[in-house]
Amino acid sequence: MRRQLKCSSILSPPCLFSVPCNPTNVQASLQCLSNSAAVTWERASGAVLYQAVGTTDGGHQAMCNNSQTHCDLSGLQCGQTYNVTVVSKDDTCSSVDSDTAHVRTAPCPSQDVAVDVQCAAGSMMVTWSANPNAESFHVTAVTSGSADLSCDSRGLPIRTGCSIENLPCGHLYSVTVTSIRGGCKSKVSGAVAVSSAPCVPQNAKGSLDCISNSVWVSWDASTGAQTYTVLANGGGGVNSTCTSYSTACNVPDLACGTQYTFHVTAVNTHCQSSPSNTFQIETGPCALKTITAVNACHSSSIVVSWEHTELSPTIVATAEGQDQSMFTCNSTSTSCELMGVRCGMHYTIIVSVPSDKCSTLRSPPKKINTAPCVPEDVTVVASCKAEGTVVSWAHSLVAQSYLLTATSRDGDVRTCNSSVNKCTLAKLHCGQPYTFSVTASASTCTSKASPNVTFSTVPCDPIGLSVHVQCETSSGVLSWSPSQGSVGYYGFAQSEDGDMLYCDSMDTSCTIQGLDCGAMYNFSVLASDGVCNSSYSQPLLEGAAPCAPAKVRNRMQLIGKTHFARTSWSAVVCPNVEYLVEMTGSILDDPQAMFDVSSYWIKYTFFELALPCGSSYSLTVRTRNSAGTSKPSTPITGTTAPCAPLGVNYTGDNTPAMLSWEAAVFATQYTVYDVTGDSRTQMCSTTELSCQLNNVQPGAIEVTASNAVGESVPTKDINGPSNRHRRDLGMAKPATFAEFRIREELSEPKVLVATVTGVSLHMEWAPVRDATLYTIIIVQEDTPSRRQVLTVSEELTNVNDLEPSTRYCIFVSAKNEHTQSNYSKECVTTGVPM
Repeated sequence: MRRQLKCSSILSPPCLFSVPCNPTNVQASLQCLSNSAAVTWERASGAVLYQAVGTTDGGHQAMCNNSQTHCDLSGLQCGQTYNVTVVSKDDTCSSVDSDTAHVRTAPCPSQDVAVDVQCAAGSMMVTWSANPNAESFHVTAVTSGSADLSCDSRGLPIRTGCSIENLPCGHLYSVTVTSIRGGCKSKVSGAVAVSSAPCVPQNAKGSLDCISNSVWVSWDASTGAQTYTVLANGGGGVNSTCTSYSTACNVPDLACGTQYTFHVTAVNTHCQSSPSNTFQIETGPCALKTITAVNACHSSSIVVSWEHTELSPTIVATAEGQDQSMFTCNSTSTSCELMGVRCGMHYTIIVSVPSDKCSTLRSPPKKINTAPCVPEDVTVVASCKAEGTVVSWAHSLVAQSYLLTATSRDGDVRTCNSSVNKCTLAKLHCGQPYTFSVTASASTCTSKASPNVTFSTVPCDPIGLSVHVQCETSSGVLSWSPSQGSVGYYGFAQSEDGDMLYCDSMDTSCTIQGLDCGAMYNFSVLASDGVCNSSYSQPLLEGAAPCAPAKVRNRMQLIGKTHFARTSWSAVVCPNVEYLVEMTGSILDDPQAMFDVSSYWIKYTFFELALPCGSSYSLTVRTRNSAGTSKPSTPITGTTAPCAPLGVNYTGDNTPAMLSWEAAVFATQYTVYDVTGDSRTQMCSTTELSCQLNNVQPGAIEVTASNAVGESVPTKDINGPSNRHRRDLGMAKPATFAEFRIREELSEPKVLVATVTGVSLHMEWAPVRDATLYTIIIVQEDTPSRRQVLTVSEELTNVNDLEPSTRYCIFVSAKNEHTQSNYSKECVTTGVPM
C-alpha cells in the first residue's frame, strides 16, 4: 500500500489513493535565441511526472512534460505574455495547478518599414509601425564594398524612426529593423532596398558637330548611376538636353553662333547627383540665312537650294544622317543635288564654303526626312482565341503610320491602320491562306508594299460527323468531311457522367476505344493545324448498342397440326438488354404469299413462333437497350415440314389399286398408311407421286409428305377415279373448267426494259392479252421482308428512292377479275444517288 499523504485536490478525479502534491516555487525564464521558456519547480511528494502549461490571453498554449523538475516550453509566439502553471501526476491522478509564473516572449519583428532617402543631405530616414512590446529598435543598412551603417531608436517615449547620416555616394543598401526588449531581439524585419545618390560624373567634355550644329558630350562612368542627363544652357532661355544610359550623348537642336555651358548629372531611382564640372562650346556662326531641301517620294537624291551670295564662287551642301553617314555636292549656282541618300533617314543639311564648315560662311541646319523604307521582317503569328493573326514588322524611324493588308484565297480583304509596328486581325475566314503585306507612310510619302507573306488561318470546324459503333470491339469509328486548313483531327466521346475518351488522326476518321456497352455518348471532333484548334463540331448523340447474339439456333417441331419454330440464342453481356426474333419468308414458294412475323421484346433467350406448313423462312435476332438497337444476327434459313399432299386419287380395285397425289412443296418423301382402329400401318414410302397398293380400302388410307424437318399432317380425303387437277393451298373445292381455261390463257408478262439510274428504277413489259391490271412486287434481295407491292394498269412503272448499291428482284404478274398469271422475274442493282 502507498503511504497516505496529507495532499488532496477537489479538481482531481476520484482516486483510490491520495493525489500527488502540487509543485511549488514555479519559475519561468525566456530563452531568446531558441524562442522558448525554461520552466523550473521544486519536487512534489507523490509525483511521477510533471506537466508545464503556458497560456496567453489570446488562448495560445504551449506544453512540456518531464519526470525531472524542469522542462522547456517551445514554439512560443512573439510579443506575448505566457501564464505558466505546473501540475504533478502519478499513475492515476493529477494535482491541482501550481502558482502561476509569467514570462514575456521576444518582441515581434517591426512592420511597415519605410525609407526616405534625403539626397541633398546624404542621409536616409527609416520609419516603422509602433510596436508596444519593444523597448528600443536597431536599424541596419547593409551594402557590399563598404562598412555597414546603423542607427538606434531608444528611450522614452519610444520613437518609431531614426536617421542614418553621411551616406557614401553610389551604393545600394538593404535596410532592416530589429525590435529589442531587455537583452532579447526580434527577428529582423523585411528588407527594404534603397540607393544613395549616384556619384558626380567626372571628366565631362564635348565636341561640336558643325553639320548638325549639335554637341557630342562624353564622361566617365559614375557609381550608382542608372541614367545620365546632359544640360546645355545658352543663356536667355536657350537650352537643350539629352538623356543616355551610356557615357555619351548628343545634344541636338543648338542655335548657331551661341555659346553654351554644359554639365552632366547622374540619376538613379531615388536620387540624382550634383552637376559635374562645366565646360563651354560656341556653335558655328550663321551667315546664309535660309536654304530649302526637297526629296521626292522613293527618290535617292535631295535637291538643296539657297539664296544667291557673293561670298564665294563655290558653295558646298553637306547632309549628315542619324547614323553619321555624310553626302556632299558642290555648286557655283544656287542649288545642287545630293545623290545616294537612303530611305527612312533623318538628314541634317547645311550649306557652307569649301574651306571651313564651321566658318562664318555657313547656313543654319535644315532637317529633312526621306520616304519610309519598305517594311521588313514581316512576321505573322496565329491568334487562336481571336480566330485571327498578330502581324508585326521591323520599325521604320521616319514612319508615322502603317497600313496592313490581308487578302484570302476566297476574296476576303482586311486592312489595319496602326501607328506602331504591330496589328491584330480577328475573325478571319477559317482554313484560308491569307497574303499579308505592309506599307509605311510619313507626311506625303508612302513606301512600296513589303514582300507578300502567306499564312493559313485557324482550321474550320469539321462537319458531316458520323459514328459507327462497333459493339464487338467496344469501339466507335468516327468519320467526317475534310476541314480546310487542318493537318490533324481529335475525336471525343463524352459519357453521361462526364468521362471523356479520345482518338486522333491525320485522316478523316479515327476509332475511339473503351466504350461501355449500353452507355450513351456525345461524339464530337475538332481540327488542328498544329498551332490552333477549331471549335468542336456539332455533337452527335449515339449509344453503344449491344451486339446481336453470337449464336442463334432454331428447331422446327410439329405440335398437333401446327408447325412451331423454337428459336434460342446466346445471352449478350450488356446492361438491361432485350431480344426480338424476326422471321420473313414465303408460303408454298409463292412470291405473293410472303409473311413477316416477329416476337415482342423479351428478356429471356428463347421464343416460339407458329409457321404455316410448306414455308421457307429467314430468321434473325436483334438486341436493344437504352443505347439503341443492334443489327440483326447472322440469318438462319430453312423450311418447315411440307403440307399434306392434295389431290389424292384412288384408282382400280383393291387388288391391286393405284394411289396418286399432287406434289407438296418442299416434300422429299411421301408415305401411305393403312389406318384400322387405333393402329396405323405403313403401306408405302416413296419419293414418287404414286404408289401401288394391295388389299387396301380407300376409306382406310391416309397420306403424308415429309422432309428432313418433319412430317406433315395426314391427308384422309381420298378421291375415286377422276382427272387430276391443281389445288391452291387452303382451297376447299377444285377450280371449274372455265376458271382453269381463263387462268391458262393469261400468260406471264415479258419484261422488255429494266434500267436503273442511281436509286431510281424504270421498267416496261409486253402487254398480256385479257389482262386488266398488273401486280409488281419489289423485293430487297438481302432482306426479303423489305418489299413494295404496286398495282398498275399500264405496261410500265417507275420506282424512286430505293436503297443505294443494293440488289433488288422485281416480280411482275398479269391479272383480271378471274385469275392471275405466273410472275416473271428480273433482278437489278442500284447505284448511288445522283
